[in-house]
Amino acid sequence: MHDLKNLTRRDILKAAAAAGACAALPSAMQRAAAQASRPAAAASKLIIVLASGGWDQTYALDPKLGASGVDAPEGTVQRFGDIPIHVHPSRPAVTRFFTRFADRVAVINGLQVRSFVHPDCMKRVLTGSPSETTPDMGAIAAFERGRELPVPYLALGGQARSGPYAAVTGRTGTTNQIAALVDDAAAYPSAEGGFLLPDVGLSPTGGERALVRSYLDAASARLAATRGQRGYNKKRIEDFAASLDRAERLRAFARDNGAGERDYTLDLGVQIPLAVRALEQGLSCTALMQMNDWDTHQNNARQGALHEGLFAALSSLVETLESRALLGETLVLVLSEMGRTPKLNGDAGKDHWPVTSAMLLGAAVRGGQVLGGTSDELDALPLDLATGSPRTGGEQLQAGHLVAGVLETLGIATETYLPGVEPFRAFRHA
Repeated sequence: MHDLKNLTRRDILKAAAAAGACAALPSAMQRAAAQASRPAAAASKLIIVLASGGWDQTYALDPKLGASGVDAPEGTVQRFGDIPIHVHPSRPAVTRFFTRFADRVAVINGLQVRSFVHPDCMKRVLTGSPSETTPDMGAIAAFERGRELPVPYLALGGQARSGPYAAVTGRTGTTNQIAALVDDAAAYPSAEGGFLLPDVGLSPTGGERALVRSYLDAASARLAATRGQRGYNKKRIEDFAASLDRAERLRAFARDNGAGERDYTLDLGVQIPLAVRALEQGLSCTALMQMNDWDTHQNNARQGALHEGLFAALSSLVETLESRALLGETLVLVLSEMGRTPKLNGDAGKDHWPVTSAMLLGAAVRGGQVLGGTSDELDALPLDLATGSPRTGGEQLQAGHLVAGVLETLGIATETYLPGVEPFRAFRHA
């Protein structure tokens, strides 16, 4: 769904048709070829957890104690099976997370994004491409795996890049564009910036809504009987009828889960239950969650508290997915668009660095392993793409390799979206 901030009932009905129009992108010929080569899906749902602003990976995933080229934080390196993690008493949630879940986690170090600029790094790490028009992996997965759902791609943060698939994306977060679906009076801004309801017919009662739905159902049936018995007309009428059901499911979900409250925040503690319920109830098949404020040009020590909050939330996410029997079918990707420089600057902060880390868990992930690596100066090491092991003469792991690997795990033919990019498969079970 395009911009849900000012969505009207007419826009809801248009969404299904817009999603259908997106089927032409890529072309029918490209899609037929992709369908023929579609890999087997190992996961049916995707959750992306984004630490927006650029984390310092040496605070947990890529420990560098003793490396002369890196100003590492205080702490020690603790091994959780085969995964070394930087820990400190001030970050107990990091220790708890890996104590419980290390055997399910694949850590990826030395991920090269080839940029220092936030928007460009964000584009590359989410889409796998330098193109401005390529949709991100959440939008692609939603379009390919669940475009018939009410909100295939639930974007709880502001960084989703839908490209031509905006019709399958429902954006919430600090702007909370789905509020208008729940509160009719909030849908129509006044000239003064407030929210005033027009005089006639825009706040129906429950009975009036039922009458409108009855009329639309009858009109659809009449058209199906007279002009929509076959071919294009039949498909369009079916799309229209399905869009009515999707709109009602979305309205009910928003009402029941408090998604229509305009003070909704980017707190992961708020986002996690909403995202998991959306996946569990068949509202969505992909979700993007976001935690902000990682851009520590001053006082890089703030990274400690940020890591503590992130890993406490990740424990909650994994526990919730497990309790709903969703972890076995959901791939969870945790990442930031960039890393931080190896050395502190004059403000005790760290600046932008084009090498970062990522973490995968859930469906199809072979846990208990570290893939890739960095030097003592925090440069990305070349690796063997097939095994994920650092190798002299290998190639650097690019964002495109990782995005292609995620999409392939979801059963999506990556050549359609990232032509010529080899998927990174080392994190998966054979």
